[in-house]
Amino acid sequence: MLRWQRLPGMKWGMALLIALLMLGTFPERAFAASGEVHELTLEECLELAEKNSPRLKLAQVALDQAKLGLKEARSRKKSIDEAEEALEEIKGVPSEDETRAAELQAAAAQLASFDVQFFKENGLWQAEQQLALAQASYDLAGEGVRLAVKRAYYDLLKAEADLALAEAAEREAAEFQRATAAQAKVGMATPAQLLAAETALAQARAGRLAAESAREAKRLALLKEIGLDLNTAVKLTPAPVEKEEFDLEKTVAQALENSLEIKAAAFQKELADRRFDLTKRWYPEITYKYKGAEYEALSAALKLTDTRLAVETSVRSSYNLLLAAYEQLGPARKAVDQAKENLRLAQAKLKVGAATQLDVLQAERALAQARSNLTGVEQSAALAAASLRAAALGLSLSSGQGSTGVASTSGASTASSGSNASAASAAGGGGF
Repeated sequence: MLRWQRLPGMKWGMALLIALLMLGTFPERAFAASGEVHELTLEECLELAEKNSPRLKLAQVALDQAKLGLKEARSRKKSIDEAEEALEEIKGVPSEDETRAAELQAAAAQLASFDVQFFKENGLWQAEQQLALAQASYDLAGEGVRLAVKRAYYDLLKAEADLALAEAAEREAAEFQRATAAQAKVGMATPAQLLAAETALAQARAGRLAAESAREAKRLALLKEIGLDLNTAVKLTPAPVEKEEFDLEKTVAQALENSLEIKAAAFQKELADRRFDLTKRWYPEITYKYKGAEYEALSAALKLTDTRLAVETSVRSSYNLLLAAYEQLGPARKAVDQAKENLRLAQAKLKVGAATQLDVLQAERALAQARSNLTGVEQSAALAAASLRAAALGLSLSSGQGSTGVASTSGASTASSGSNASAASAAGGGGF
């Protein structure tokens, strides 16, 4: 809470201005500092993530890096071409300076090296492909963030339902232990029965503590995704689950065509094939270099096949999960309605002495169990549908649902680092 002090004239106005700017500049921290529990819908969480998610900034940085990579590749290619032209011009000019002659000979050897030759033939193509992958990743980053937020949102809803179930189980166990202790005092329960009741209560308390810990972890995960202060207390509004229809074969075809993971694997395969093709022109089959390049080419081809299979399997698995969840939605909702009715009857019987408090608590636990089951089914249905939509757009689910959609090109960057460094050295080290 802000503490106002009486300040003379302009100083008071400046203090007010600074305070207003702080509240406007850091809305999330003001949001958390109020200490209130803030209700959030799924749409509100998605809107917050679009404004605050660091994943979007990461995708932008990756795209900027790829653009700079292409620019540098063009500059290196130009430097190599100029160095070769300069070397060709002075090749026939005699030089009495032995040091200069040695430098020219070393520069010529470096320009004729394997890495420089590979860069000359493939450097620009490689940088262009990396930029295309980064652009595709950036275009899908928003959808990846939405998928991650939905997963975090439904995970927290399920954790809250599980916590409610654990609390109901603890109340039931506490009542059972109380009743057993009362019976033990008058000889109606044995010490072993009392010990069993106390053990059950301890286990129920441990279960409730575990559920609280899980709920807190899910809360923090959601707040991180939507960019709010981690001290913010939130209460989620259950999101209705609407049935969606998917054409499985069409979705599989779209995923195979658009998958960023497949595109990255295909790029790595083409890169390895080009390196092997050049290696075959430089080294005989019996050399270590030749076998190493052949191994990399075969490995990249196998990785592409495995990636395609993983993407298709993931889509088909998500589709089956969606169908199973839809089948369970109806019965799960009916189970909740039945549990509500059973609780109503137990409460009515308690009023007329036909049921005990333990009967009511057992009915409350059964209702909490039914609600937890329904939340789990709704979670499965919502996430399976969201995953199928994301897969059709190109997000890879084989590496885990909730992917940001930022395809990794680190392997491609690593593969090119040696040739680029050699090319730069050759272009600048000749002293022309």
